[in-house]
Amino acid sequence: MIVRRAQSEDLHNLAVLFDEYRQFYGASSNFDLSHQFLKQRFEDGQTVIFINTKDEALIGFIVLYLGFSSVACSTYYILDDVYISPAYRRQGAAKQLIDTAVLFAKHQQALRISLETQKNNYQSRHLYESMGFVKDDEFQTYHCFLK
Repeated sequence: MIVRRAQSEDLHNLAVLFDEYRQFYGASSNFDLSHQFLKQRFEDGQTVIFINTKDEALIGFIVLYLGFSSVACSTYYILDDVYISPAYRRQGAAKQLIDTAVLFAKHQQALRISLETQKNNYQSRHLYESMGFVKDDEFQTYHCFLK
């Protein structure tokens, strides 16, 4: 398995996998929406996407969004999406992607990588904790849904 930063040439195949990811979380399939969303991410300059390939096939991805800490006057990354095609799970692909994201953020001198995961997502939580991510017991998360 090879991890590398996604490039615009990867957009079509990445959009196929991204649409699969969205369906995994209950969204209706919409390739055009997935493609357009990712195209905007490639253009915004504040999103980093790494992909995992095996034998030329795109098998997974991780998406990092740039965040800013006012108090620390620093940047950090929000790890918002990690997805591995079902046939390639439990082979270390997610760990490879997360390791790459951590190395990238360190190289960028970011303050941290933050993420959220569902409380019942025990496998992902175990993976994150085994990789040094620490559960936040100090802050409570709130959302103001606008749509």
